[in-house]
Amino acid sequence: MTRMPSIDDIEAAAASWDARLRRPDAADRDRIAFQAWLLEAPEHQQAHERLQGALFALRAQADLPELSALRDAARHRTRRLGLRRRIAAGCAIAAGLVLAVGVGLNLDHGAETWAIIHGAKIYSTTLNERTQIVLADGSAVTLDSNTRLAARLTPSRRNLTLISGRALFHVAKDPRRPFVVRARDRTVTALGTVFDVGLSQHGLRVTLLEGRVAVRPVHVGAPARELTPRQELVETDLAAAPVVRTVNLEKATSWVDGQLFFENDTLAQAADEMNRYSRLKIVVDPAVANLRINGMFRAGNQTGFVGALQTTMPVEVRSDERGQLFVTRRPGAARDAAIVGEPGEQ
Repeated sequence: MTRMPSIDDIEAAAASWDARLRRPDAADRDRIAFQAWLLEAPEHQQAHERLQGALFALRAQADLPELSALRDAARHRTRRLGLRRRIAAGCAIAAGLVLAVGVGLNLDHGAETWAIIHGAKIYSTTLNERTQIVLADGSAVTLDSNTRLAARLTPSRRNLTLISGRALFHVAKDPRRPFVVRARDRTVTALGTVFDVGLSQHGLRVTLLEGRVAVRPVHVGAPARELTPRQELVETDLAAAPVVRTVNLEKATSWVDGQLFFENDTLAQAADEMNRYSRLKIVVDPAVANLRINGMFRAGNQTGFVGALQTTMPVEVRSDERGQLFVTRRPGAARDAAIVGEPGEQ
């Protein structure tokens, strides 16, 4: 039986279309698809018109001091506790759910617009900061580095929007109020489960630890995909079908303890993950980007990471005047060498 879209679903889709069409790489096929979406139902056109009206009003008021004060206050709503103590407290929520959501450093402006218009609370962390918030329903949320999260809880529904970064959710059980997390062009609905969701510049990742989870596009009428435990759904191209694979659950959630676990990841993937936690960026030469690495590293420890690379791989590291760390092939190193780093915890 096809689920009928709610008003929230339709308005979230309108915001997603707005953000998609504002991107520099928006193509004619995107505009054609948007027009087709508008014609699917009068509610779509109405949601689009409401969004444009709200955006116009927001632009007119963007510089009001009252709004600046509200934005500043939102940044200070999160509570700072010891991470392990926070996670233990979250685990005490009966029959709860653990959900981790991650997004790349680029903000999802459509999601943020939707959240502001609907009066959602905005929570945020700074670079290499992890903290926990407790929502009004008792759900605990651990926010990763550079994360922005919007939460809007009503008597009938719990809607959260991940704007950037990554988050781990311990969700209080309430079968009367669906718990739905929107991340870019997908929604993830808890069906009594433990799961991890990640977004980056490379795409979407949803990992199921326990129970069931339903993942569906925000566009109305699109079918949902349910996962079984230890499965991960990966979408690297918005136009392509997602891939489902088996995963290491310890790796998927290692960031909660401030550690990054790499298991046969490419050097490029590992560097991207390390860069989430530091202003000191690691740039990998394409010639060594596909070398494989295994090991555990402390998030934000860029110098320890590149030091281990030089010890275990045929690479060298140099820095430029801006402080970036460039990883290139060491002169004389064999191009066909089988390289797997095993540096251990750094």
